[in-house]
Amino acid sequence: NVGQQPLEPLLSSSMLLLSRRALHRSSSAQLLPIAAARKMHSKTLDREGLLAKLAEWKVEQETLQHALSPTCEIHSANLKGTPFEKYIGKGQAKNLFFKVPSGGGALKNKLFLVCALVETAVDNKSLSTRLGIKASAPLRLAADDVFDKVLQIPKGSVNPFVMAQETCSEVSLLLDDNFLRCEKLLFHPMQSDYTTALSPDALQTFLEAAAPGRYAFVDLGGADPIAAPGGTGPGSTPPEAPKKQEKEKEKKAPKAMAAPPESKGAEEAPATTTAAPTIAAKAAATVAATTNRTAGWYVPPWSETGATTYKQHKAHLESYGL
Repeated sequence: NVGQQPLEPLLSSSMLLLSRRALHRSSSAQLLPIAAARKMHSKTLDREGLLAKLAEWKVEQETLQHALSPTCEIHSANLKGTPFEKYIGKGQAKNLFFKVPSGGGALKNKLFLVCALVETAVDNKSLSTRLGIKASAPLRLAADDVFDKVLQIPKGSVNPFVMAQETCSEVSLLLDDNFLRCEKLLFHPMQSDYTTALSPDALQTFLEAAAPGRYAFVDLGGADPIAAPGGTGPGSTPPEAPKKQEKEKEKKAPKAMAAPPESKGAEEAPATTTAAPTIAAKAAATVAATTNRTAGWYVPPWSETGATTYKQHKAHLESYGL
């Protein structure tokens, strides 16, 4: 009919409107997790923030840019022809992020970041034993969600600088003691297309400012027990132990004799203290006199019991009469 509009344009316009609405809803839904992620990572330490902290803490360092280097091999290749080329194999680090399984014992769910020279072998089972972790549940690489939530940096960029982040406040850092013999140490400053070189002393200055008490240099190839930073592990003593030991020592120690009371002055002494010695002296003198007078008949010691009675009676008669 001439008065009727064709259906095709109407359907096309309706479908276009619906498509636009659906697209708007989809875009809004995608923006929500992005906004949440940005809010969650708002305090993430990036390269600029890290370099600012290093300057604030007076940590001497040198940083240069290069191509992305997510592995040690690529990193070595990208450092060739740069001022850091001389440190290839003499200060490059590898970084492993571990978590103790729930069945690991006293250190269960504990997080450890292990930083070592590329050439140093890191045996997670041996390290677990030395830390006092149960052999049935040794250290394992942290899951991706834990990695992202705690370290908040891309894989291939792990470094000890993450210890300055609030999200790493529960992480313990174990450092290869071979670091201390290097001229410079190379780490990614939160992203793998940059490298920061600093001395072992400068690294310790940073760690003392960012994570005091939460790091330790250890012999990763040794066999001795390791005290986990923070006072846990077989090589450490729980905080309450010293007090308990002191109490045990006090129990076993001989008690000191109580000091005798101070003697009172002569003016405070009771009146009987002067009379008592006089009576005792008289009795002793009487006995001595009687003994001397009867020495011809009674010479002590006399084994018969009657001697004492006789002596007492004779002394009484001679002193007081009948």
